[in-house]
Amino acid sequence: MFSDSSEDEVIPNSRPSFFKSTSAKRVTVVFTSLDSSTGGDVFFLHFQVLDTEAYCVVRSSAWKTMDRPRSQPPSRPPGRPPGRPPGRPPSIKTLSSREFGLFKVQLADHLNYDTSLRLATLLGYPNAFIGSLKRDNTDIGLLMVNKMEERGDMASDDISTLTDALRDCKLNGTATKVEKMFMEKFGKQSKEQLDVRVNPSYQDTGAVEPAKATDSKDTQRPSSDKLKSTAGKEPQGTRLAPLGVGDERQKPRRSVIQAVKMFSELEQPAGQEAATRKSGRTPIKTPAKPTSGARLQSNDPSAKSADQGSQITGAVKPSKATDSKDKQRPSIEKLKETAGKGTTEAVAPINLNCVKIEATDSKAKQQSIIDQLKEAADKGTPIRLLILDTSFRTIDESGSITLHSGLILPLFSTLTALLVWTEEGRVMTETELTGFLKYGSESTQLHDLLFQHCDLPSLSSSTEVLREIQKKGVEVSWVGTAHCLDTSSGSWEMDNIDTVRRNCEAGIVMHKPWRKETQELQIKMLQFASENDIPVRMLKLNECYCSVTPDGTKITLQSGQTLPALSTVRIISIVTEDGRTIPADEFARLLEFANHSREIEDLRFQGCELPPTLSASSIPPEMKSRNFKVSWLCTGHCFDLNLRTWKIADLDTIRECCGLGVEIYKQCSSHMHKLQLHFLTVASQNNIPVRMLQLNECYRSASPDGTEITLQSGQTLPALSTVRIISIVTEKGRTIPADEFARLLEFANHSREIEDLRFQGCELPPTLPASSIPPGMKSRNFKVSWSSTGHCFDLNLRTWKIADLDAIRENSGLGVAIYKQCSSHMHKLQMHFLTVASQNNVPLAFISLRSGSFRSVDATTGSIILESGVMLPRLSSLDDLSINANGRELTEEEVNDLVNYSSQCSKLCFYWCFLPWSVPTDRFPAHLRSGKFLVLWDPEYKDKFTLDLASGCWVNHATEMALTEKKYQDMLVRFRLKYK
Repeated sequence: MFSDSSEDEVIPNSRPSFFKSTSAKRVTVVFTSLDSSTGGDVFFLHFQVLDTEAYCVVRSSAWKTMDRPRSQPPSRPPGRPPGRPPGRPPSIKTLSSREFGLFKVQLADHLNYDTSLRLATLLGYPNAFIGSLKRDNTDIGLLMVNKMEERGDMASDDISTLTDALRDCKLNGTATKVEKMFMEKFGKQSKEQLDVRVNPSYQDTGAVEPAKATDSKDTQRPSSDKLKSTAGKEPQGTRLAPLGVGDERQKPRRSVIQAVKMFSELEQPAGQEAATRKSGRTPIKTPAKPTSGARLQSNDPSAKSADQGSQITGAVKPSKATDSKDKQRPSIEKLKETAGKGTTEAVAPINLNCVKIEATDSKAKQQSIIDQLKEAADKGTPIRLLILDTSFRTIDESGSITLHSGLILPLFSTLTALLVWTEEGRVMTETELTGFLKYGSESTQLHDLLFQHCDLPSLSSSTEVLREIQKKGVEVSWVGTAHCLDTSSGSWEMDNIDTVRRNCEAGIVMHKPWRKETQELQIKMLQFASENDIPVRMLKLNECYCSVTPDGTKITLQSGQTLPALSTVRIISIVTEDGRTIPADEFARLLEFANHSREIEDLRFQGCELPPTLSASSIPPEMKSRNFKVSWLCTGHCFDLNLRTWKIADLDTIRECCGLGVEIYKQCSSHMHKLQLHFLTVASQNNIPVRMLQLNECYRSASPDGTEITLQSGQTLPALSTVRIISIVTEKGRTIPADEFARLLEFANHSREIEDLRFQGCELPPTLPASSIPPGMKSRNFKVSWSSTGHCFDLNLRTWKIADLDAIRENSGLGVAIYKQCSSHMHKLQMHFLTVASQNNVPLAFISLRSGSFRSVDATTGSIILESGVMLPRLSSLDDLSINANGRELTEEEVNDLVNYSSQCSKLCFYWCFLPWSVPTDRFPAHLRSGKFLVLWDPEYKDKFTLDLASGCWVNHATEMALTEKKYQDMLVRFRLKYK
């Protein structure tokens, strides 16, 4: 069966276990043949289907190829390429899953941050997805590739939409490279085949049916010559052993999760996975956030029925864009016309190899996904990976998971891996971690529980659930910190060196709210990487930087932990609180800290104000000779260590800064504003798109002709031709009159690439006279969004209308604040927006009734009446309601009414008001007394109290001690003195 090697053998009837070559340093496990450019540090599982048996290929130190199997390929008419269906042009041959997977991996390497954002904007992708690209820029290429395939903008037989879009973005070189990579997957093409790609009207009317890829009797393996031509793709000196098709005793390992990162379509025999163990632990790569719209194809005929069952049919038909064979994709001109417009959501059948529930999904969509998962579990179909993509809200000790939409996530008997992907920097409590462990112990086939972007606590070794997890063999991994849970002690321990290496390649982020113990674990991992010469791509201090020692050798974090200078860090990014000023002496010490890292390439600052220059004595000569970059990202400038002043950055850095967006703050100095305006002007002159320009309470006025804006610092901002989104955030309660609003529209009209002009925090006029809107502006029809109300201004009708569903989801995720000083017109628009969001099952993060805008609760309808007289109806998708009563004392009746109004929420908060000492709970709905509903009272932003829903008494949130009557009376006296 094998050529070029006499030492290979086939081990028949063996268990699906761990095979290791004596000459291999480590075992590489892959789902499909990957080109490992990292020297074999990739951990995947490779399945090769031979006839009707599955074999595990284990990498050795040499490379080998396999001969063609004994069976011959089916006959076909002369001149027809193998596998091409009738009626399809010769050049539109469909790539196999393996070939297309390799192409996608190579394509992801060519899609950097700027290219991905430009493509997503041009192709009209939702704002929520573009926001996810900004958050997860470490895997932006993979996210973009998966999204383009899901939307039908690329497929295994056509990438014309992608290449046209690249050329429209003036990326002709990238488009040519992508086309070349795609054509290389076909091998040598005839001139006719290449010409047909340009002229897709070619039709072939042959009558031969295409071969079925899933039928192993008809599907032929490539010849030895073909495999030799792809040297570097297949391992030589391999040992093959049958994995025992259909053996359900082998539990899935993390190779399942890692393979999902690289491909949305995987080639593997159904029901087969292998375990990769090293020192008793399985190394794992950081999983990306893959899409859930692709199909897994199996070459194993014995798994054919299971694979067919893994595609569960939902109630809603799949989107037409996903059918790349039968439906024609829209032209690039059509995409331009629809760029920025909202898309209609359709719940397609899910891919059980990777199911994702997102926070931006509607309640109906989440319910549909859960129903399909239940159906799959009832049929016994494996669910390989479930990702809770920032959609997890709470979980109790019993393991009951509540999503942001209010839905309960049930147990699935066939689920094998669960990834909890939280919001950036979320701190998880012991109760929540215990609940997830309980969920894992009760899930019959769950063997991997993973957490990403959150802070996790240690547990007591006496915790009962730890013994259950240990007995079942569930592995709990903290992705991003290279730690796993030691189920015997309840503490977190560092994984092996390969896991550390992969985490360092992805980059390390340290968040401000994380525990001191967590940051200590991260520092130990970084020191371990430095001692073992493992390069760290980026170290990001996200609002956790406090100070630097006088000698510049250590940084002190907000938690008190000290971070030493690390020799293998390539990029250090310091993100401070907005508006913080770093003086000259501290800036010089930070440069010295970076100088101690011998591999440093770039020291970045964001969110802070830096000095305009430094003294010559503060920069040592050896630092000048190294000449590493010092970037001030929010201004697009770099510090020249020789001239000791700021200069405009190179175009690549400018593109990166523009992709992040630019925020101009009121509290920043005139010098910083001047640098930012210079940077924006250079970007506009070089046709570099600026994703967003946000003016945070620094807008003063617009010129009469609408060509420039004056900032609070006195600097003037000209109209910029390449800005996509302009967001004006004013002081709370500011009113912009009609004439000023018209001048701001004229300012936006001067930006030829403008897509959205946004307003927040201000009051806008209900309409404009026809003469104030030039006809040319109406034809452009860019969006004018009032984010505070969820409405858009119709330039033709000159009135406000409800925004599209994507914008509603985006605004709902930000929450809604309702102020007393706002007009009834603005309140009506806000109520309309909230009602539409609730009717469409869009989760509402929170509603905050501020500055005394709450008046009472209507006894008949149960709605809240605002001080303006507008009524806030009951909202089924509301998660959190907060009342800021501004010194008011509420009665028992009012508290009862507000609790009943919030019965479908998870939390009700009271601020700056005084409540009764006890609240009768007999009128509360029965389900509220179960303990999952939280009532929080913070009378002075000092001591917080929670309501005991059983007794109706208040309990100190920190000490869990009941509020005594004496303490209550003392608080009442202080409160009345403050607000008398």
